[in-house]
Amino acid sequence: MLQGNYILRNGISKLISTLQYLFLAKTRNGKLALHMMFKDEAPFLKEWLDYHLSQGVNHIFLTNDGSSDNWLEVVQPYVDAGYVEYEDSLDHPDFYYREQYHKNRILAKARRDFEWVIFLDSDEFCYIHQGILRQLEKLPRKAAGLVLNWMIYGTAHVEELEKDQLMIEVLNRRFPDGHEEHRLLKSIVRTSYGARFFNKNPHYPNYSPLAPLFWSDGQRFRPKESRLLLEEGHIKHYWYRTEKFFREVKRDRRIFFEGGKRSDILEDWHYRRSNAVFQPMPEKVLMRLQKFQRQFEQKA
Repeated sequence: MLQGNYILRNGISKLISTLQYLFLAKTRNGKLALHMMFKDEAPFLKEWLDYHLSQGVNHIFLTNDGSSDNWLEVVQPYVDAGYVEYEDSLDHPDFYYREQYHKNRILAKARRDFEWVIFLDSDEFCYIHQGILRQLEKLPRKAAGLVLNWMIYGTAHVEELEKDQLMIEVLNRRFPDGHEEHRLLKSIVRTSYGARFFNKNPHYPNYSPLAPLFWSDGQRFRPKESRLLLEEGHIKHYWYRTEKFFREVKRDRRIFFEGGKRSDILEDWHYRRSNAVFQPMPEKVLMRLQKFQRQFEQKA
């Protein structure tokens, strides 16, 4: 019964996506927006905002999911500068429902002014070697979006970040290339091609068969096909952040999302594996970020 219900809902979703693809006015201005839903992430917001704005993102939509820290104090200068707008999350008990609702809401809202929207979390940084916009320009005209693998980073044995240290510079150790979790995805979605998030899947949207998603190498994305493409671009996922953050915050969050505590053996294996490979952020990316920060501070 549940399987039949899913097939019906999926079919309806595909039909809606196809109708939207066929009849929506197409936005093809090359402009790029970004959406993130967050809760109590104030210490990490500034670097995340600066990084993506320095990488060519034109505008950022934020959804505050009940934060109790000083997030607005961090975000307000970007709102004043016209880079950011925010909203409060829907009052609904199911986190995944809230997340899906706001992703689809932003897709519809951004459609008029932006061709693309990246959907990320606060510990995810979109990295593409040749630049995000250049990669998007290479996609087929019918593409509803681009999928990118995760590259998951560990703590690099850093207890806590010092003032003004960049997390993406200091946390420079990650899982090996073949790590299975790297195969998970996040997506950049074309706003007017009918793609919409469905079935509480935060990683990629449902889409019309006429306007599919694509990989960075130009191959069509197929949900049941697992691929791992890291060299040209990926989502740098700072899953652990620092040692202190992992101990005091991340473990409890993970229990919520995974539904239980990991065994000590698995925990130790995962931690050691997370720091196995040294891979710093490219210097040119750090320099570009720092340049944006200096210019933004001068304007503020």
